[in-house]
Amino acid sequence: MRRRRFIRDTFLALGTPLVLQGQTLGVIKENPFLKSLTASNPDRKLVLVQLDGGNDGLNTFIPLNQYGRLQSVRPNIVIPENEIIDFTDDIGLHPSMQEFKNLYENQHALIIQNTGYPNPNLSHFRSKDIVTSGSDADVVINSGWLGRNQHDLHPDFPTGYPNEQYPDPIAVTVGSSGSPTCQGYGNNLSVVIRNLNAQYQQTGEEPEEYPDTSYGHELNFITEAMKATEAYLEAVQGAANNAGNLSPYYPEKGENRLADSMAMVARLIAGGLKTQIYIVSLGGFDTHAKQVDSNDSTSGAHANLLKNVSQALWAFQDDMIRMKKDDEVLGFVYTEFGRRIKSNDSYGTDHGAAYPSILFGTMVNPTIMGTIEEIPNDVDPRKNLDFQYDFRSIYASIYKDWFEADDGTIRDILFKDFEYLPILKNSTNSNFFEKDPIQIEVFPNPAKSLIHIELFSNAKFGEIALYNSSGQLEKIFFSKKLNSTYNRMQFDLNGISKGIYFLRVRCDENSKTNKLIITD
Repeated sequence: MRRRRFIRDTFLALGTPLVLQGQTLGVIKENPFLKSLTASNPDRKLVLVQLDGGNDGLNTFIPLNQYGRLQSVRPNIVIPENEIIDFTDDIGLHPSMQEFKNLYENQHALIIQNTGYPNPNLSHFRSKDIVTSGSDADVVINSGWLGRNQHDLHPDFPTGYPNEQYPDPIAVTVGSSGSPTCQGYGNNLSVVIRNLNAQYQQTGEEPEEYPDTSYGHELNFITEAMKATEAYLEAVQGAANNAGNLSPYYPEKGENRLADSMAMVARLIAGGLKTQIYIVSLGGFDTHAKQVDSNDSTSGAHANLLKNVSQALWAFQDDMIRMKKDDEVLGFVYTEFGRRIKSNDSYGTDHGAAYPSILFGTMVNPTIMGTIEEIPNDVDPRKNLDFQYDFRSIYASIYKDWFEADDGTIRDILFKDFEYLPILKNSTNSNFFEKDPIQIEVFPNPAKSLIHIELFSNAKFGEIALYNSSGQLEKIFFSKKLNSTYNRMQFDLNGISKGIYFLRVRCDENSKTNKLIITD
C-alpha cells in the first residue's frame, strides 16, 4: 500500500467520534453506487436501526396459536397469556410494546417473520459480518452492503469536499464508530471526528505551499481531511439548529438512548441535511441470562430493550409526520440473528437463527409476512427457527422499490439475484407474487356479524364474493380497482344466515377460495 494511502486510511479509521446533542456521530463520505441509486429520488431517506446482540423474536411477536407449546418449551421465561398485547388473531405482542401496536394499527409498520440465510453462523462477529456485508455464510466479503464502491467516483476525497455538488455526507452514523454496512473496498468510508464543537487548528500558520515531499503530501492530505471534517460538522450542526423535535412522545432525554439517537436523526432530516442514509443502534440483545426477571417474566432486560425500541420508533414516526417528512423516510430494524426456541436455565435464550425484521414508515405495506413454524412440545435445546426470507431480499427490495435501482445494479451490489418483496404499498416490481399471486387473511373465522379481510396482491382489479355451500352467490362484498398491493377491509354479515360459506377472491385472472363459518 502506498504510504499516503496508508496515512489516509489510518486517519479515517482511527479517529474518535464527534458529539452532537450528547450523542456520538460518524460521518460517511459520498459513495458512487449510492449516487446511482438515489439519483431519481434524492429526497428519500433510509434509517437503519440495528439491534445488537440477537433479538428474541418469539418473545417479541408471540405465537398465540401455539401458546401451549411455547409455554412447555419456555416455562421460565414465557409471558403470561393474559399479559400479552392483542395484535392479530395468531400473534400477540410483548407487553412492553404498546407504542409499536399503535404504529402498526396506524398502518406504518411491516413485519417480516423468519428473516435469515442458509447455513446460519451463530457467532456474533461472523454473523454481523454476514448481515452487514450481504455475503453468503461461507464467503467473506470485506465491504458493506451500503458501502460498496463500483468505481472511484471521488478519487480526490477529502480534497475539495464538501463542495457545491456534494455539500453533505451521504450517510450519518449515530454511535461510537462508523457502521460496517458502509465499509468500502480496502478502507472504511467513515470520516470519524472528535466532537461537534472542535475547530480546525494547527500550530502556526498554514503554508501557502506544501513541500513536494512525502511528508508534505501527507501533511497536506491530513490538513485537507481536517478541513473537510469541520465543513461536514458545520453542515450537520446547521441542520440540527434549523429544526426542533415536534413529537411529544419522546421519553425524557437520557432515559432511552435509541430514542435520543432517533430524535437527532429526525432533527437532521427536518433541518434540511441532504444525507440519505442514517444508522442508529441499540445494544444489549445478547440475552443468555436474565432475559426476564425470575419473579416476573414481563419485566427484565428484554422487556426494557423492547420498550426502548417501541418508544423510539413510535416517537420518530410521529415526528416525521408532524415535520411533514414522513413520505420521504423508510426505516429498517434488523439484528444479526435470533434466539433458540427453547429457553435455558438462566432465564435466557441462546444464539439462534431466524428473527423478525421490521420496516416502518408511511409508505410501507402494513402487514405481516411469513408465519412462525410449528413448535414441538418437546424441542431439542439446539433447535432454531428456520428462515423463510433471505435478509438480502430485504436489501434488494429497498434498492428496487425505495431507491429505484435497476436489476443489474442490485445484482452487482449483492453479487446474485434475490427475491423482491413487496415492502411498499405501491410495490410493482416484486416477484413475490409469482409463488402465490393472492394472499389473504380472513378473521375472525368463525364470524358473527363482521369479518376483516387483508388482501395482498399486485393485481389491478379485485373482487370478493360470498357463496353458500350449494355454490350459489350470496353477496358481492367488493369489486373494484386495486390501488395498492395491500388492502385492509371489513364487511358486515348482518342478514346472512348462519352456516358454511365460501369466500371467492379474484384478482385479475387468478382466484382463491377460503372457507368461512358464520355463527349466531
